[in-house]
Amino acid sequence: MSDDLMESGKIKNDRGVIAENYHELQSIGAIEAARATMTVPGATPEALLIGLYQSSEIAMYNVADLLTRAGADLASGDVDACAIKLLWTRSFHRLLVRLSGDALRISSNWPVTAPRWPLQDTPAFAEFTRALESFDGSLAEFVDRGELDVRTAISEASLTDSAYAILHCVRVVNHDARVWATNLARAVHPQPAEALEAALASSHLRHAVHEHHLVGDTYFTQFRALHQIPELLVREINDRLELATKALRDGDDARALELLDGAASLYPAIEASLPPIVDNLSTFDYHQIRENLGMTSGSHSVAMRFHLFTDLYEQFAQQVMALEDTAPDGSGVARLRRHVADLRVFIFSWRDMHLHLPRNNLGGTQTKSLTGAPDAVRTVQKMRDSAASADPTRSKTHDRPAAVAGPLDGYLDGPKSSDQLLLSITGEVTQANFRDVQERLNFFSQRPSFTRPPRREV
Repeated sequence: MSDDLMESGKIKNDRGVIAENYHELQSIGAIEAARATMTVPGATPEALLIGLYQSSEIAMYNVADLLTRAGADLASGDVDACAIKLLWTRSFHRLLVRLSGDALRISSNWPVTAPRWPLQDTPAFAEFTRALESFDGSLAEFVDRGELDVRTAISEASLTDSAYAILHCVRVVNHDARVWATNLARAVHPQPAEALEAALASSHLRHAVHEHHLVGDTYFTQFRALHQIPELLVREINDRLELATKALRDGDDARALELLDGAASLYPAIEASLPPIVDNLSTFDYHQIRENLGMTSGSHSVAMRFHLFTDLYEQFAQQVMALEDTAPDGSGVARLRRHVADLRVFIFSWRDMHLHLPRNNLGGTQTKSLTGAPDAVRTVQKMRDSAASADPTRSKTHDRPAAVAGPLDGYLDGPKSSDQLLLSITGEVTQANFRDVQERLNFFSQRPSFTRPPRREV
């Protein structure tokens, strides 16, 4: 950190600005503005669609970025770097397939005569198609120069060969692009009288994607996008969960179920935002951006970690449990119970998947987190296990996530498991690369500024 510079009130290193907090790192202000200025009311079917379309725009901007950089790699003859970017691209396309499928499913509630989403006119799709055409041109030139024998690669090579990996990814993403583009074009336009950029709040989305950039060939933009999409969608979930809990208190079970059905329709897209990071972000690539994340943590997400996972889930679950003993036969309590279970499974699935990030990128052997937690992996595990122990449904369900050892834990935590070897070495590498973080020196000697937000009371 000795090379850090103070510029315009911001601390920088050689790559760029070091984030002051999670809100700044993930451009939460722009995400909140995109939701606040959308021209449909929240907690409506229209808002579900706009949220999915906004998320798709963020994903398309990122695919465009990756394809542009992959084309530059081909121009310089760096097939290894190109292959990595296409692996990231493949994951973003899969996320777009998920988002578009959800939009198509929600659109089934509209009449067949309803206007369809004008995908071809959105800003991000235009940027994506330009990048796609440019990349295809770069690949054709690369082949024409004799630097890639397509026939030989397809007939004789496997994924260990970067040239073949490029071709394989291109085939996959071309098909997936056809799928998600068709799905989105078949989905409903919920507000056709409104200007498209206003309906999408496009300027805020563009700002969210491009507000922060780092010097060099990093995946910082993609790391941020895969946090921004859940942050955008969870706000619709939270508003619906709050209104549903109020509706239950007022005895309006039908309205509550309508709100909850819509909230649950967004769980899959949020879950689909984690695998691209888990599958593609190497320890090395994460270490290239780690210092710029500042003293932040995913646990600093107010909307996810506090509002949804704790405040709103607890109050909703408690309200449903209170209804179970008093509800008449034939009521909607069984469906409400199912919504509690679905939300609980979603929350703990997210927690389990999120554990990959400190495991893969920080490791064990008392590796400290950016915020100073003495053992990053164990801290995240304890947060998950504490949440399981405090789950308000524990007394009434047997399928709850439990803070108890599973049948493989003994082996995986033991000396014969490869897991312990990899955790140990990853931890040693991380500590050597980030002495300031480990010993709390210089920038990392200060205390994180984050404080727990007020409880979101319903």
